[in-house]
Amino acid sequence: MSLFVALLIYLNLLLILAVVSASETAIHSARDVEAQLLAAGEGSVAKKLRAVTANPFAHLHRALLLSAALNLALAALGLWIVTGPLRTLGWNPWLTSSVLFLATVLLGDMAPKFFAARNPSVVLLGSLRLLNPLRVVLDPFTAFADRATDLLLQKFVTRHVKTRLPVTRDEFETLVEMRQEQGLLDGDESAMIHEALDIEALTVRDCMIPRVDLVLISSEDADSKVTGALEKAAGRFVIVYGETPDSVEGVIDTTAWKLANRPDWRSLTRAPSFVPETMPVLEALEHHLQSDDQPVLIADEYGGLEGMITRREIADWLLYEAAPWHGEAAEIRELGSGRYLLDGGTRLDHLKEELELDFDSGGIDTIGGFVFNQLGHVPKPGERITVAEADIKVRRVVRARIQELELRLKARPADESGEI
Repeated sequence: MSLFVALLIYLNLLLILAVVSASETAIHSARDVEAQLLAAGEGSVAKKLRAVTANPFAHLHRALLLSAALNLALAALGLWIVTGPLRTLGWNPWLTSSVLFLATVLLGDMAPKFFAARNPSVVLLGSLRLLNPLRVVLDPFTAFADRATDLLLQKFVTRHVKTRLPVTRDEFETLVEMRQEQGLLDGDESAMIHEALDIEALTVRDCMIPRVDLVLISSEDADSKVTGALEKAAGRFVIVYGETPDSVEGVIDTTAWKLANRPDWRSLTRAPSFVPETMPVLEALEHHLQSDDQPVLIADEYGGLEGMITRREIADWLLYEAAPWHGEAAEIRELGSGRYLLDGGTRLDHLKEELELDFDSGGIDTIGGFVFNQLGHVPKPGERITVAEADIKVRRVVRARIQELELRLKARPADESGEI
């Protein structure tokens, strides 16, 4: 290989290294282009930038791997140029290698990174043209490098490095209380943190859509009846059952059905996925609810259909617990003079927290179920029951479910201090 060809290859590699070095700095500055993304709207430029900012680590891994390969190639080629053709021409190897090294560092590393720090969005767009076509080649190598690094760390580092013990829940709660006393957290923020901690104790039964609120259709129904039920369904998912509602055959996504121009509903019926009602919410999220269009059916201890849960129900439950909305859709609405309007699905533990009412429920979770159990039959609007501290009147019943009740607190006797 002639000196001219070697220098030409070296300059081309140096140019590619400059682009890769600039992209490394631009990827590290990806978060700084958020303002430009908002200003760019939803155009093609913004979409390309979001492709990087959404997962900068993947692009950074490719850039680092390509940079290492280019540096190795430049070092080998530079060594050949210095000790081969240039030495033959009488050039001093130490002097030429020093000049070549300084030029490589300046042009291939320092100057591109300075430019990228000044114009990260421009460099990001340019780096996509180089890195994206090389993904097929680079991604397998980056995945292999990640796995090899993890194995080396597990084998050698953990034996000599003392790992930091995780903070226990009690320690974290103490820290939150200290910050609240110091005025760094207000009461609402502290309550939200405690609600986030309580998610570990939640089960899918706490967040599910109960069976009475699900839309159920029989696989033996006429197509016109099934189509009508899919059109009118208030929720996104409809349950298809066989001989009995507990013999679930599948689930239909009504949104997908409508977007597909309402084909034969059997073609969109998916096999159901069941979990026990005692499964923790976090486990369900990790192993069963991988996407928003993936519902999970909940089975009771006898294998019957208890309800359904999706990621949306879990999110709604957590948001309500952390920051409850006391508007028209609230479960407990105060009417004044000790009167409250209750949703039939209001949990008894919520009533205990909000109104300090402790019902002897016998394992029943909701106020509607408690009233139904006390009456012993499907009630009619206007029927009442009396418990120790309140009078409860049924206001609305839909099918066999109590949907709305009115609760009136009884006057509580004065305590020793004279307070009511």
